[in-house]
Amino acid sequence: MRSWGLAAVLTRRIKIVTAAAAALVLVVGAAPAVADLLPPLGSPVTPPSATPPTPIGHLSPSSPLLKFHGAVTNPTPLPLVNNPVPVVCAVNCDEFTFMADARTPFLVSIRDNHHSPNDGFDLSVYGPDDRLINAANGIGADGQAIQVSSPNAGTYTAVVTFTYAEDTDAAYDGEVRRLAGSTWKPPAATCNITVSGVKGCFALPKLQAVPAFDMHVDGLPPVASTPLGFPLPATVPTSNSCYIDEQYGITQPEVGTVQNPVTRCLRFTTDVRNVGLGALQIRIPWLVVDGSGGSPVASGFVPGQCNAEQAVGLTNGSEVTRPAGTCLFHAIHAHFHYQDLVSFALYKVNADGTTGAKIGKSLKESFCLGDDDYFGFGTAGPNGPRSYVGQPGCNLPANPPPKITVNEGVSPGWGDVYTWDTPGQFVDISTTPPGTYDVIEKTNPTGSLLVDGPQQTCSRSRLALTADSVKVLSTTNDVPCPTT
Repeated sequence: MRSWGLAAVLTRRIKIVTAAAAALVLVVGAAPAVADLLPPLGSPVTPPSATPPTPIGHLSPSSPLLKFHGAVTNPTPLPLVNNPVPVVCAVNCDEFTFMADARTPFLVSIRDNHHSPNDGFDLSVYGPDDRLINAANGIGADGQAIQVSSPNAGTYTAVVTFTYAEDTDAAYDGEVRRLAGSTWKPPAATCNITVSGVKGCFALPKLQAVPAFDMHVDGLPPVASTPLGFPLPATVPTSNSCYIDEQYGITQPEVGTVQNPVTRCLRFTTDVRNVGLGALQIRIPWLVVDGSGGSPVASGFVPGQCNAEQAVGLTNGSEVTRPAGTCLFHAIHAHFHYQDLVSFALYKVNADGTTGAKIGKSLKESFCLGDDDYFGFGTAGPNGPRSYVGQPGCNLPANPPPKITVNEGVSPGWGDVYTWDTPGQFVDISTTPPGTYDVIEKTNPTGSLLVDGPQQTCSRSRLALTADSVKVLSTTNDVPCPTT
């Protein structure tokens, strides 16, 4: 998930809690959970509509895909804030009805036309009894999806509204997809392998590195990304794109570590997608206690004790866990980061057009994982609901003792996005001369994750760098990974 900006983090409440082992644990006051902005499941009726709902058809083997569209009515040039749980479905609230047969599961999904998480559309699905089946809040993602696994025959209602619309022409596309036949062809399982002593068929994630984009060497927003990850729409005309703390070398997450100061930064936006059958599931130890006495024995807040696990699902519904490398509590971003997802480096381009020697790497190589980019929308798979919202999930414990963990991840059909203005996400180009360079993004750089397909995948963004500008010349989704 896109990280909290420094200015926003410093305004959050921080409490100091003394654990039984006398270790200090930072607990950051988080924003309200996304679930708090949703109607309660089983709500008795759909919100009354000011206009008749729009019928979109009968979902059946002969019509396995139904589509719908909508837009925000904004008479002003300014962003709009809206009630995500409307009492009456009226202005900027749309209702669509459709018939569905019994037993065959289906997916109701929407995606912002601008592919922008700044337009937070909300989705609710009501069953034939008019009771709420599920709801999804669009904050921090460019789409939403709800799966109905065991439908009854009858008429269903999809309700679409929004929480926040930055774009004055914000609009969305929607569909209802039958999860059977030609409209549902997810990736295959990985069978006959043994994980943590268990042999079987596993639903593994598969990572794809999207080429870095939205390059910057000057200009910055007034503050970094907001706590929910939204980049601010305004920038300040600065001569470089380094934050003050980066120029003084204090961007490292480890408390007390000072880096070399920088005078010029190459910034970029990144996206790591999961194109596999299973979710990438990372569990970080918030607090591990002794099973008999309940005494703390380890905590991810303590330097050197943050060791992540990967939960891997089998096709029979069970799961196993395995070691997945290191993690840390990021003091500046004020939440937990996983460290072995992806790396970024800058390479010189040789005269023959091949990628040459590495000349720098990004400090930003740790992540609060979350579902931001719904690239699976409109496809037969990978596709599905958003399971990881990033914030506040990167702070909050999700399992009971004895092993209390923070759960992060990336769902199939979703990508984890970090915007260019994320603090610490840059390559130091203070002494880099003008020329042609490659930014290489490598997934699973340490091989700590169990994934389908190649252990590492790489993408390339080729750019022209001058004394005061940067221009992307070309991008390639899949390139051989450099050996250094």
